[in-house]
Amino acid sequence: MMGDAVLWELTKLRRHVGGTAGLSLYGLCVAALGIVAPLYFGYALLEARVLLMYACLPLFFVPPAVAESVAGERELKPETTAQRREWLNGKIGAGAVYGWVSVAVTFALTFVSLRLSLGHFPDVPMLFVAGLTLVSLASSLFAACLAAAVSMGARGAKAAKRAMRQGLLLLLVVLLYLSRQPWTWTRRFAIPESGSSFLEFTVVIAVVLVGFSVALAKLALHSADSDEIRLNL
Repeated sequence: MMGDAVLWELTKLRRHVGGTAGLSLYGLCVAALGIVAPLYFGYALLEARVLLMYACLPLFFVPPAVAESVAGERELKPETTAQRREWLNGKIGAGAVYGWVSVAVTFALTFVSLRLSLGHFPDVPMLFVAGLTLVSLASSLFAACLAAAVSMGARGAKAAKRAMRQGLLLLLVVLLYLSRQPWTWTRRFAIPESGSSFLEFTVVIAVVLVGFSVALAKLALHSADSDEIRLNL
């Protein structure tokens, strides 16, 4: 069952994130984003672009864990196609759950920290909350599927993590470059500040990410089947 496979992979999450050292680094990052940053920046942290960045945190947290889970256990891959699909879907599902829970914990710490700093909880419209939830779920699934697809084609977990790290850095450089250009068409991609427009914006992002996630999951499964065929030959 899919649920059992996800739960089984979640029990191995501590090892996949790097053991005690990995968990310590993870806790430090969550504390910095959820406690230190809100106490230091205050209301400045509630800008739409900052909240959207927080919702995309799975792109940083999930890939290393899924890479260790997939590439690090490739020799344990089942023989039949149905079992391989369940094996891979379990790893993707566990990665997505890990990413979304990380976002939820970070947001919870952020709002509690703002409550302690400002004396009251920040007033965030429900449309913003719904949009951020959609993006966090979609980005968690996308990060897990991307990591699975890359890991199935990589020589090992280190090679998969290195490739994804380089790709992410390249994407950040491109986005930073485009954000500083005076081109008129870039205004169409400006993050809306109103609730309804922000929700529409996030729905489009979520649909695109889910579409890519499905394609990447199929690619990962195809790579797993191709490896099995080559081994049989």
